[in-house]
Amino acid sequence: MINNTWIDYLYENILLKDEELNLLDIRENNGIIDIPIIKKTTRTRRTVAMLTVGGNNQTVPPINLVKTFTSPRTKKQFELTNMIYEWIRNGWVIREYRLAKDERTVKSEQFRMGVSLFQYKKQIKDQQETEKNESFLEWKNQWKQIQKSYSSPNLKRKEKLNRLNDIFDEMATKGNIDDIGSTWRFQKQLLFLHFLTAFYQISTIEHHFDWKQIGASYYRKIGGSKEFDAYKKEFIEVAEELLEYPLQLLGLSSLGTITPIYFTGPMEGKSVSYKYGPIHATTDLAVFTEDFRTDAEVLWVVENRGIVTRMAYEKNFLIDSKSFVVGIDGQLRSAHRRLIEQLVSNVKQVIIWTDVDEAGLIIAKDVGQIVGKSQAVTKWVVPPLEVVLNLEAFQSRYEGAIQVQKEEQEQEIGGVERWEKWISP
Repeated sequence: MINNTWIDYLYENILLKDEELNLLDIRENNGIIDIPIIKKTTRTRRTVAMLTVGGNNQTVPPINLVKTFTSPRTKKQFELTNMIYEWIRNGWVIREYRLAKDERTVKSEQFRMGVSLFQYKKQIKDQQETEKNESFLEWKNQWKQIQKSYSSPNLKRKEKLNRLNDIFDEMATKGNIDDIGSTWRFQKQLLFLHFLTAFYQISTIEHHFDWKQIGASYYRKIGGSKEFDAYKKEFIEVAEELLEYPLQLLGLSSLGTITPIYFTGPMEGKSVSYKYGPIHATTDLAVFTEDFRTDAEVLWVVENRGIVTRMAYEKNFLIDSKSFVVGIDGQLRSAHRRLIEQLVSNVKQVIIWTDVDEAGLIIAKDVGQIVGKSQAVTKWVVPPLEVVLNLEAFQSRYEGAIQVQKEEQEQEIGGVERWEKWISP
């Protein structure tokens, strides 16, 4: 009455520990099969549940069922209608109802994924995996065709492009791209990989090039120049995070965007010098071409520009405490990382201050990792306007505060007296 495929599926995915199918008491009616589940102990043999499954095997289920049941463990509640009986009959869903100790009273009822739906989803997954492997192999072959050792009098450009070369070689060897854009779907990951490859290709040939040339020279077809347009901003940002370097300094021109970095306090580079006073601004390009340093002793890393503005008004405090304040404008970019890495080697302590929300938590942890490589004492500002000295205490306090009430930095700024307390040992 029921084939081995069904039996194996039920034992692997539906039955609980020490449960068995009572195949001797199966009842079948109009393509629908009722199977008792028994549980045996050394003293008892009790019927604990009943499964209703289908005798047919229809291969293509309704699309809404494919989306509803993500795995055999998924349990759903349905009103038992003619349509539901049809789903059961075709092997797409299973009706499972658990019995009380009297073996008659229904304790709970739910619907589970049937074997036909399970096989269909597995077939789709296998097909997708095959397509992924073929797409990856296509990229791998393209990379082999353009791969070369890059030599250039520009040592930084040579270093970054050879780093890309190494990244591609490692991916080709591993056979996957899981490390790129891990939160993205595969197709977006693959497109980004093609973008990096296209960028590498043109950057080894042209000293300067614009955005449209990247796709055009890579795909060599009508519309190729637009292949990466949908994710232009995102792809550039992630590529710069990966290389820890602006693409503009690797040949990409005509971007029309320069990332400003706002700060207040003393800082010097090879060609510029900033003093205590107003708010200053540098750019991502300057950070990667200058070697900045500061004679400040306290580095404040704050999330919002408003905090930089507020602290800049307190010039005497900044001078007396030898403080330098840098704002990251809500997102920690590669240029911010670079500047913090440059300055942290000169200071005695770092104070990290972000919004009380999930993004602020992530930013503060990331900054903590950057400055943790130095000898500076690291402090995190936590509600209610206090500082803690280790990451575990910070994370615990922040996660608790987020559950109570999220808030921006500007809601609770404090003032000079409180800031001085934070700096004090």
